[in-house]
Amino acid sequence: MKRIYLALSIAALALVAGSCQKNLDIPQKSVLSTEDFYTNATADDAEALIASAYKLYWGGRDVTCVNGIEKMLFLNSLDDDHFPGGGSFADATYQFQEAGNYNVSSADTAPKIMYKGVYSVIYHCNLILEKIPETTDERINRVKAEANFLRALAMFDAVRWWGTPPLPDHLLSQEEYYQKNTPTETSIKWILEQMKDAADKLPAISGKGQQKAFGARISKHAALAFRGKVGLWYGQKFNNKEILADAVKDLKTVIDSGLYGLVSDMFVLERVAGDFCEEYLFEHNSADDDGFPGNPQNDLRHMWTGWPDALVQPKGIYIGWGWNAVSGDFGRFLTEHEGGVEKPRFKSTIHTYEQVLEMGTQAADGVPGLKEGRFICHNEGYFTYRGIAFLDDLYQISGFWKYSRTNAAMLRYAEVLLLYAEAKFLVDNDADGSGLAALNEVRRRAQIPELSSMTYQDIKDERRAELFYEQERYFDLVRWGDAPTVLKDKGKKRYTFHGYKPGTTEWDVEVTEGPGKGWQDKYNLLPFPLEQTSANPNLDQNTGW
Repeated sequence: MKRIYLALSIAALALVAGSCQKNLDIPQKSVLSTEDFYTNATADDAEALIASAYKLYWGGRDVTCVNGIEKMLFLNSLDDDHFPGGGSFADATYQFQEAGNYNVSSADTAPKIMYKGVYSVIYHCNLILEKIPETTDERINRVKAEANFLRALAMFDAVRWWGTPPLPDHLLSQEEYYQKNTPTETSIKWILEQMKDAADKLPAISGKGQQKAFGARISKHAALAFRGKVGLWYGQKFNNKEILADAVKDLKTVIDSGLYGLVSDMFVLERVAGDFCEEYLFEHNSADDDGFPGNPQNDLRHMWTGWPDALVQPKGIYIGWGWNAVSGDFGRFLTEHEGGVEKPRFKSTIHTYEQVLEMGTQAADGVPGLKEGRFICHNEGYFTYRGIAFLDDLYQISGFWKYSRTNAAMLRYAEVLLLYAEAKFLVDNDADGSGLAALNEVRRRAQIPELSSMTYQDIKDERRAELFYEQERYFDLVRWGDAPTVLKDKGKKRYTFHGYKPGTTEWDVEVTEGPGKGWQDKYNLLPFPLEQTSANPNLDQNTGW
């Protein structure tokens, strides 16, 4: 997949060349037209094209992508488990503070980047599907199946954000550029159809633990798992029992395949040691041989979410910018849910201040703690652990910017188990107990007591405990209808951490009034970017925006 990295650039140049040729009617030498490039694409060409589409979906630090840092920090800032974080309450990078205060606008950066990313992915996948001729070549047909899946996945992201985004299910002619909103049901049915078609054509990994040999490409069972996720989201939110039943079948197929499992050591998650582990169904490869065009050193996640520089740097940790800080609500919830702060899921997910202090020293005469005269905004004494920057996981390059070698997991088997438990509960109240068994598999790994029966609240709590940091909480609260209650006071208080109160080991947390507005019903859907509604007269803005 590393060959012909300039494929998309060649295609872009060809569009310019096409315009010149139309005006001058002179064939240009050494210029390959888009039509010719795709029509005559070899298997190597096709793999270069799909590699570029994967890169557009993942994004890293690019500004046109679907799954980049802007999406991650924006969505986490909207939920009750994270504070926006950053260097101060006024740190306005990409309007993450506005998201945490529920003061979002249609001009904010993250939705704009997300929107462009979605339609860039879909466009390049449509080029692959429509411009590369039908063939019996297995490699090209695999690429086409991957393109079909990726455009469906990008469209699902868009539907969860905006509800009724336009569905470009083919390459648009000039007359079709200004598309109207597409009903949610229409898009979801199309997404499910494309994911099913892709799963039918994609290969499976060769065996449990063989993800690395397969590579960071979508597989048959990963596609089915995402299809189950789409079906659960839509089926639960809109009470569609037929689609929910299909979700159960898809997720059960993944579980029954025996190709995936939970890693026993939760501390390898979001670390290089966890790359291509049996728990990851779909991941972005951040290593040197990632197979994507350009420099693989583009992953700044762990600098963004790393501990803020008000902390004295513990040994082996690179201090970052402190975005997506842990809320006190989540810290207290996880303490109660896990039965204490020493259980593996607690410590591999977040740390208390004391656990940070226990992590060792940077210098022989110092201990990790607050630097003299410093304090931490957006903090009640809990600190992110999963997602901080471990020096051993970074590229060893000089300079301030540090890029991670850690793969980005976009779907874990733990989530598959929890999706199945919820879908089974909704379809038949888990008549055969298989949903409870899936839920208990997750709890057993976390070393907390198994349940003898489950309620919907049990399922909700397990998702909250397991999927912290994974941008699911906001969407869960919205689809469950819990957002108005849970998020009613979001951003109305500010918390500043000063370490210990003098002469004690009691956390010193200053609480002041904040500018947050809390939940408003318009947040059931996010705003279409202002630049899109301004440019497209047929695109209706979501209610309230």
